[in-house]
Amino acid sequence: MSAGRYSAQAAIHAVALVLALAAAPLAAQTTIGLRVGLGSASLSGDDAAARGGQAFDEPRGGIVAGVDAGIPLSGGLGVRLGMGLAQKGGAVEVPPSITASRLLAESMAEFEYVQFSALLRAGTTGEGGNLSFGLLAGPYMAFNLSCQVAVSSVDPGPLRPEVPPGIPNRVSAGGTAGAGRTASAQDTEVACGEGGVSAVKSTDFGLAVGGGFQVRLSASMDLAFEVIYSRGLSEIDDEGTKTGHVAFQGGLVFAIG
Repeated sequence: MSAGRYSAQAAIHAVALVLALAAAPLAAQTTIGLRVGLGSASLSGDDAAARGGQAFDEPRGGIVAGVDAGIPLSGGLGVRLGMGLAQKGGAVEVPPSITASRLLAESMAEFEYVQFSALLRAGTTGEGGNLSFGLLAGPYMAFNLSCQVAVSSVDPGPLRPEVPPGIPNRVSAGGTAGAGRTASAQDTEVACGEGGVSAVKSTDFGLAVGGGFQVRLSASMDLAFEVIYSRGLSEIDDEGTKTGHVAFQGGLVFAIG
């Protein structure tokens, strides 16, 4: 894991460069898509567990949002250039302890990325042109905007013994008789690159595949639903960690040409 704040300036320059490169074919595009949804992120390849540390191999939920331009090529083939925000990372869950004194905790690696993609789309149309299906595949490049590890801990507190009815409770003054715990919660956030948290690289490169369908609402607007899986090919830190992300998203697609 790592600090992405030091790379904010580099990300801004990279965004400007990608937008400049994408501006050339915009005149030929035929659709603009606006999409939002939910994502499930995970991390793999982290060898922290082998060293006795924590491996963030549990999923982390987040949101996705983006805009894309669809450019036809030939027949049912086209290219979709996309830009959006994606929340990636992973989580560690510590199971409840059978002892009364153990601290219960959950750690979550929280990465925020702006992601650019160039996906080849192969589609087909049915139901008189009112319904279309498509498959997507291609590379993506993501730039880290922020990175931190959030730790939520709960101390169950000491167990109060049960006091039989009719006997004064001498265990806790002013308390209520009966067994129970007085729990306390604490949330802590540590930026990547600090407090023992690994530093994360400013970029993430990988491949994305998916599919979905579109329903015709009018002559110039469709309602779209799709699922896209993104798999990181580059290591985002010195521990060999790679990202994984599944996005369930929907939105509107507008024909402009």
